[in-house]
Amino acid sequence: MALNFRSDIKKWLVSSEQLTPIPTTFCPNLKTDSKEKIKAVIFDIYGTLLISSSGDIDQASLNKDNMRAAMEAGGFDFTNCKEQACSFLLEQLQEQVKQQHTALKAKGHPFPDVDIFKVWKGMFEAAQNSGLIKLTGNESWEDTIMVFELLSNRVYPMPGMKEVLLEIKEMGLPIGIVSNAQFYTPIIMNYFLTGEFSTNQHIDLFDEDLSVYSYKELRAKPDTALFDKFIPVLNNKYNIEPSETIFVGNDMLKDVYTATKAGLRTVLFAGDERSLRLREDDQRVKGLFPDFIINDLKQLTKIIG
Repeated sequence: MALNFRSDIKKWLVSSEQLTPIPTTFCPNLKTDSKEKIKAVIFDIYGTLLISSSGDIDQASLNKDNMRAAMEAGGFDFTNCKEQACSFLLEQLQEQVKQQHTALKAKGHPFPDVDIFKVWKGMFEAAQNSGLIKLTGNESWEDTIMVFELLSNRVYPMPGMKEVLLEIKEMGLPIGIVSNAQFYTPIIMNYFLTGEFSTNQHIDLFDEDLSVYSYKELRAKPDTALFDKFIPVLNNKYNIEPSETIFVGNDMLKDVYTATKAGLRTVLFAGDERSLRLREDDQRVKGLFPDFIINDLKQLTKIIG
């Protein structure tokens, strides 16, 4: 997907507020009964590799100031009724997501994710039809969506993220991703890894064939279809079995449950109170335990050995 940014997105990335993890009471468990060697590592992103101020990509803070700033960055003309337009668009954001989820569930996606461009297109067309804004065709959807995300859900690298990824890479282990994400996620990750802004939709340190994003599949975790997409690649490209692979994530349902169901070994990242999701009231995780627990990404290298 070609992206067309019209403004300096790097300035928004540079201004990312430094976040630090909020410690949890979890003690690490770095030992397992399995005798199989770990040969590949697959990561979740939000709440695991990136600190998320909301704790999750799906729980961003929606407010009119962020919408106004995003629209200005994208070059939208809303000189009249600013407050009314922003309020309407925030309502439409939730409505358009709901409509897409309903349509995708009808197509057999049990845990749908949206086409974010389609969501915003529907939002702004509805606003134009209501006379709140006027579309000229010169607006940048990319700028608007990404600035809104950066303001609504501030993110920052988890301590040790880059160092751990480089160390695992140097060990010769394939690294992959299964993440509930949108088009801007690889852009944010690449910036935090390199310090440079790029529209590259692939994160360089990761094997592209082992990288699965919910926005591309229109499916979100805990849908095991996301895992089913890369598991054949593990075997065909690297001769690695799921049982020789660890999945690292912060959510007992979306990460540990789903990865276990797909046959992977699991690492619960319990390093940030914001993002730790134990899901204790969900029957699907009753009696389920991760193979490992870490509260610092650097502990991964001890698990891998």
